[in-house]
Amino acid sequence: MTEKNYKTEAEFLKAYDARAFDRPNVSVDTVIFTVSKGQLKTLVMKRANHPAQGQWSLVGGFIDVHNDSELIDTAKRKLEEKTGVKTPYLEQFCSFGGKARDPRGWSVTTVYFALIPSEDIVLQAGEGATDIKWSVVADGKVKEKLAFDHAQILE
Repeated sequence: MTEKNYKTEAEFLKAYDARAFDRPNVSVDTVIFTVSKGQLKTLVMKRANHPAQGQWSLVGGFIDVHNDSELIDTAKRKLEEKTGVKTPYLEQFCSFGGKARDPRGWSVTTVYFALIPSEDIVLQAGEGATDIKWSVVADGKVKEKLAFDHAQILE
């Protein structure tokens, strides 16, 4: 896109081509903690689709730019779609990004977390998940090998 002197921002935006710049994949991931039987646990899902099909991961997914107004909307939507879990509270933790974090290309994720009671929650493997469970966290790790950079995120 060539630089041009626009008289108004409206003129600039009308001429602006967002495709002029390469864009990373943008997603959210959630780290949902609970304490059960005196143990810290986190919610993990087994991926139904490639990449990392059949591997355990944190719960997350891509932003739906047409339907999600904010990042937190994506986090809550993905959590419910994939696990059946609804939480009224999520806290934004930090972002991770890089070329090597996802084989589909350069990607950025914003991570949300929450500590929720799990006694009355019925886990349901939903869209994109073949299994879901609470996994014990010890020293910032779970026993399952996690896909992508999810072990780093959890740690």
